[in-house]
Amino acid sequence: MIKLLEHEGKRILAAHGIPIPPGALYPDLPPGTRGPFVVKAQVYAGGRGKAGGILIVDDAESVNDAASRIEAMKIGGEAVRAVYVEAKVEREHEFYLAAMIDRDVGRPVLLASAEGGVDIESVAAERIVRVEIDPLVGLRPYGLADLTRRLGLVGDRARAFADTAARVLDALEKEDAELVEINPLVLDNNGALIAADAKVILDEDAGFRHDGRVQIPQGSEFERRARELDVIGIELEGHDVAAIMNGAGMTMATLDQLVAMGASVRGLIELHGAMARGPQHVSEVMELICELKPKVLLLNFYMQFRTLDTIAEGLAMARQRSPIVAAMPVVVRMRGLEEDKARTILQSLNCEVTGNFEEACRRTVAAAGARVTG
Repeated sequence: MIKLLEHEGKRILAAHGIPIPPGALYPDLPPGTRGPFVVKAQVYAGGRGKAGGILIVDDAESVNDAASRIEAMKIGGEAVRAVYVEAKVEREHEFYLAAMIDRDVGRPVLLASAEGGVDIESVAAERIVRVEIDPLVGLRPYGLADLTRRLGLVGDRARAFADTAARVLDALEKEDAELVEINPLVLDNNGALIAADAKVILDEDAGFRHDGRVQIPQGSEFERRARELDVIGIELEGHDVAAIMNGAGMTMATLDQLVAMGASVRGLIELHGAMARGPQHVSEVMELICELKPKVLLLNFYMQFRTLDTIAEGLAMARQRSPIVAAMPVVVRMRGLEEDKARTILQSLNCEVTGNFEEACRRTVAAAGARVTG
C-alpha cells in the first residue's frame, strides 16, 4: 500500500481529466491567483482539518504566516511534510465520491454521497450509494444513471457527476490504485464539479507497470520510523493495546487473540532482526510504540536463539529514558533462553509476567479496561 499526499493524488486526478483548484507547493503560489487561498498541511495522517492543518487566508501576504504555523505542526504524531497552497473554491454543494477495490466482493465499487465534506464513517449507511462493477462487463451507462438518480441529480448536474465518477473509476484501474477518494467533490457557483481534496492509495505490487513509481510502501509516520529501526510496525485504528512480538506468526496470533478477547489494538511491532542489535536498540523500539499512547503494552516472546534478558534490559532502559514508557502498564508473556534472569528484571519493573499466552492476552485486555470476551 502506497499512500499519496494530497497534492500527489490531485496530480493523478488531473491526469484523468478531473478538475482541481489551481495549486502549488509552498513557497510557490498558484499561478494567476490573488486569493483567497487555502493553506494545507501535507501529511499521511487523517484529521488535519480538526487539528488546525488547513487554514483559509485572504491574500498572498497572509500565506507566509499560515504556512509557517502549519510547518511547525505535528498531526497524528506526524511532522508536516510539505505545505500546499491552492485557490479557494466557492461552493454551492459538497459531495463524496470514491472508487475502491472491495476485497470482500472481489471487484471495484463506486461509492457516492450527497453529504460530502465530512468523515464518510459519520454518514448514515442509507445515504451512501454503492455501485459494484463487474470486471467482465465494466461500468455501464445504466450503472451511472442509477448512481446519479439515487443522489437526486438530474439534467446537466447528473451528466457532470456521471462523467466525474467514470473518470475516478478509470483512475483507479489505470493507476493500479486501491482507493481514489474525493471528499469533498465541490459543485461550485458556476455548476462545475471540482476535486477540493484527494486521497489516493496505490498498490505497491503493481509498481513494475508504472515507470518512476516508488515501490516501497509509505505507511504512517509510525510505520516509517519502525522501518528505520529495522522492525516491522503496523499502526491500527484502535486505542487501548499495543504489542511487541518476535516472528510474523506470533504477531498474527497475538492480534487475533487480542481482538477475539475484545481488545482495541492501537499498534503492533514485530522485532524482526532488531534483537541482534542489543538492549539499547530494543529500548528505542519500545519508546516508539509507546508514542502511540496505548493504555497497556503487551510483550510476547518465545526465544530459541536470542536471550530474553535483552528484552528485559531494553525495557529497563526505555523506562529510564521515557516518562511515557515509565508510566505504561506492561504485561509480558515469555518462554526461552535466560528466562529466569529476564523474569527477575521484569518483576523489579513491576511488570505482570506469565508463560501462558492466553493468560497474558487476558491480563492485557483487562488492564486496558475492556470487557474480556472469549
